[in-house]
Amino acid sequence: MPETKRLRRARRFAERRVTSRGSDALRESYSSSLLESLWLRTPEPDYELAAKSGAPKRPSTKLIAGIVAVFLGLTGSIAVVQLTRGSGGERTTADYLIEQIEQRSQENEDLAASNEQRAARLSEAQTSVLGEDRSSELEALAEKAALTPVTGPGVTLTLTDQDTSALDNDPRKAPPEANKVHDEDIQAVINAMFASGAYAVAVNDHRITTTSAVRSAGGAILVNYDPLRPPYEVVAVGPDDLIDRLDQTQAASYLATISKDYGIGYSASTSAEVTIPAAELSQPRYAQPKGQETADSEETQ
Repeated sequence: MPETKRLRRARRFAERRVTSRGSDALRESYSSSLLESLWLRTPEPDYELAAKSGAPKRPSTKLIAGIVAVFLGLTGSIAVVQLTRGSGGERTTADYLIEQIEQRSQENEDLAASNEQRAARLSEAQTSVLGEDRSSELEALAEKAALTPVTGPGVTLTLTDQDTSALDNDPRKAPPEANKVHDEDIQAVINAMFASGAYAVAVNDHRITTTSAVRSAGGAILVNYDPLRPPYEVVAVGPDDLIDRLDQTQAASYLATISKDYGIGYSASTSAEVTIPAAELSQPRYAQPKGQETADSEETQ
């Protein structure tokens, strides 16, 4: 009996070893076949189907770069051709603006000549209606109101900014605002001329009246709200010794000071006869409460 049990145990042990070895072989064969299938075949059949069906491929990067280069070259060529034609025969914006400025300037000159003719006809009509006595009185009043030109011996005083010709156009050496003529400089000269007995005064052909304004706006000097450009010529008609009287005013020492400290240039000259134009006519306008202006206009009508 004991031997029989030993034989049975030996047989079972042998069967177990055979079974385990067989399973290992099966596992090895299964794993090797799986690796071969992954190596020889694609993991997903869609790629293989797409390759067999002849699906379109994406364009290459070189092809795209070539198309972009051709497009840019054509665009640049068209731009160069247009610029060449524009500079050769077509009108530019600057040409159009220059033409508009010249046209408007000519229109202003024509209107000014027309105004002079109408003023002459108006003067003749007034003389014929008022008579000689009343016409003389009207002329005297117009002269006091600066509505007629004035001719006589006079003085011309010229103011200029600091000379910058020796600065070689270097913006770092540009003079500050203090080295330029200011509106108060012109005001000082005008007041000195009237205080010295001048009958009429004009700045760059702009007649100075009781309603005139001499002020600055930014870097420009305005006289009667018109911008002026240097040099600034202040012309006065007055007595023969007008220039001697000017030398005795505070304006003379003031001009000497700004010339020494800031480089402002000034010069004075006398003339046996100078003409100062008449003042520009302007209609005064007064501020009124809202609604009152309409009521006043209706009453006038």
